[in-house]
Amino acid sequence: MSKYILGIQGWANHDSGACMIKYSNKKPEIIAISEERLLRKKFTYNFPLLSILYCMDYFKINSLEKVDLIVSDWARQESWLRNAPGYNYQMFDYIKEKLNFDKKKIVPIRHHLGHAASAYYASDFKDSAILVVDGNGSDVETTSFYSAKNRNINLIESYKNHGIGAAYTAVTSKISNLGTGGEGKTMGLAPYGNKNKNIKISYKLDGVKNNFENFMLRMPYSDVLNQTNDNFRLNPIKKKIPLANDKTVTNKYYRDWAYKIQDVCEKTMIHLTKKIRKKTKHKNICVVGGVALNCVANEKLFKNSKFKDIFLFPASSDAGLPYGLALWGYYKIKNQSKKIKFKNAYTGKTYLNKEILNLLNKNNIKFKKTNEYEIAKLISENYIIGHLSGGSEYGPRALGNRSILANAQNPKMRDYINHAVKHREFYRPFAPAIIEKDSLEYFDVSYSPFMLRVSKCKKMETIPSACHVDGTARVQTVNRNQNPRFYKILTNYKKITGVPVVMNTSFNDKGEPLVETPEDALLCFLKTKIDYLVLNDFLINKKDIEKIKVLIKKLDRERAAEIYKKQNKAIKILTKNFNKKEFHQRKALENTKAIFHTLNRPYKKYNNFFKDIKKNEKILIIGSNDHTNILIRNLKIKKNKNIYYKEIISNDVYDSKKKINNFNKFKAENLKSFDKILISTFQRQDYILDKYAKYKDKINYFYDNSSRSIIDYVFIKKFKGKIPLYSKKLFN
Repeated sequence: MSKYILGIQGWANHDSGACMIKYSNKKPEIIAISEERLLRKKFTYNFPLLSILYCMDYFKINSLEKVDLIVSDWARQESWLRNAPGYNYQMFDYIKEKLNFDKKKIVPIRHHLGHAASAYYASDFKDSAILVVDGNGSDVETTSFYSAKNRNINLIESYKNHGIGAAYTAVTSKISNLGTGGEGKTMGLAPYGNKNKNIKISYKLDGVKNNFENFMLRMPYSDVLNQTNDNFRLNPIKKKIPLANDKTVTNKYYRDWAYKIQDVCEKTMIHLTKKIRKKTKHKNICVVGGVALNCVANEKLFKNSKFKDIFLFPASSDAGLPYGLALWGYYKIKNQSKKIKFKNAYTGKTYLNKEILNLLNKNNIKFKKTNEYEIAKLISENYIIGHLSGGSEYGPRALGNRSILANAQNPKMRDYINHAVKHREFYRPFAPAIIEKDSLEYFDVSYSPFMLRVSKCKKMETIPSACHVDGTARVQTVNRNQNPRFYKILTNYKKITGVPVVMNTSFNDKGEPLVETPEDALLCFLKTKIDYLVLNDFLINKKDIEKIKVLIKKLDRERAAEIYKKQNKAIKILTKNFNKKEFHQRKALENTKAIFHTLNRPYKKYNNFFKDIKKNEKILIIGSNDHTNILIRNLKIKKNKNIYYKEIISNDVYDSKKKINNFNKFKAENLKSFDKILISTFQRQDYILDKYAKYKDKINYFYDNSSRSIIDYVFIKKFKGKIPLYSKKLFN
């Protein structure tokens, strides 16, 4: 009898999805998909209702009763349900509570362990170091070192604050203004920039601690206020830097910022791989996490690391977590021994010709049968092809099955597709897909199946549209076993043109996720200037379609209705006693509690600390000038000969200073003589706790990762949110 394991994210984060494993005495099977592909919302935070339903439909099961185990991740604390009271209560949380499944059979594991499992179990390594480097990471980890051997994965060391991923995201979203998930745009912009002495990113590399706290603000951080009031959306950059816009982002200033953060990223990743090799002594390494999608940095690792072999998981970001979670359940909880091989990245289901024919006939769309030679010939004639075939790719890179294909030899093709098809920035590069055995003739890399490596192009004049401005390319190598159909297209193209390379980019429009279904592909084809659409064995010519605008409206309406229908179906199948009215009531209640936890609690605890000071107790306050001043002014703390103040070098918000005359100045490092120590700072709390760890029994601190600064509480109370928080005026 078959059993099933389901892997899903345990908290509301971007790129949710699902993975399911079917296992028995026979060969195990696996299916995986990201929620954004089905919901048609990029980087969605939704509970993966559609993804779970997709996996269940694939294995023809209609109830969670058939599922033996659910494995999720925890990113704030070890919990399946809500992780902390200071975070915004969402539909994601409510669905988890209502999930019609035995909670005893839900196993939460560390967020980074899920990442580590996805890469290690997908590799062919028996033993390996595993480097996990997140984007913004989680509350408990942003960078982690793991050691793996014989399917056992052990944590060596982790660090939770101010990692390179968060710094890269800060530059992307708060300087270049390139939006959520725009890190790839920053990477593409970097080669246009140069070293600029006026642009500085201070950082410290110490083992796993890649610390950028002096450059940016990160934690504590509360979702509940950030999602209800724009006054709380703090700019994480410590300097006054104007935000870019569509017209200015390619100016020299922003190009140089992209260059700088890319350079820092590469140096950080090289440092981390050196340190993890020294700690683990492994010859192989798996690299995973959001930062592992930075293919330029990856290539630096290949050239500068002493590891014998490097494995890069194609779905390195949080999109790939369900895969690792399910595999952890399979190998470590259910103790299965049969290997699940990761031959390629095509983890989605294949749509049948019958389904496609129904779609085309229903909408009176003319088509004809096609083959790999005809597709190759059309590409050689400078036609742009939207190509859907087989299972969809796992991760953000289109690898032939959900790709837009074009002639890389045409020097105008890159600019045309960026402008007319993808509707995106002119500087964004495209990838060359090349026959694997021919790769070294054109590039410095022989094997790059997941498009996660960058290489110098040896024949840029031959394939100008597939190469970036710096003469590099994000290469995808293709062999017969990996993708037989795409391989045939490339070999036929080589027969026709003598060149084994075609230009490959993801099949989607700007702001959209990769297409998943034939319907998605048809809509994208109609909305863009793609010339031909290939759906499995069928070819559609744009010129043969009449009343395109009318058809688009019809298909858009039908798809939206189908998504809504499937969501409702998923709720009925997966949950018990689901009630939207109850959810809204619960959300109001929980978020009231969260705001109290976030704002009131730290303030009250600070206040009580001073009330509880005994007459002869010797007190030391450690903190930044800004926060300590606010503390003194608003809590009306009077002069006290027994209270001392030790200032840390860095301020929390602004560099403006006011004299603190209420307390005695204290500069020594030996804190032994004090009865109690209070941390008054906000952003630097973790730094102080780490530095003075030997005095931990005396230290009082009141911020956690869901708390807001005491400044927030005071200013909200005073100005009722009408004045943006951290305005310079408020500090004068």
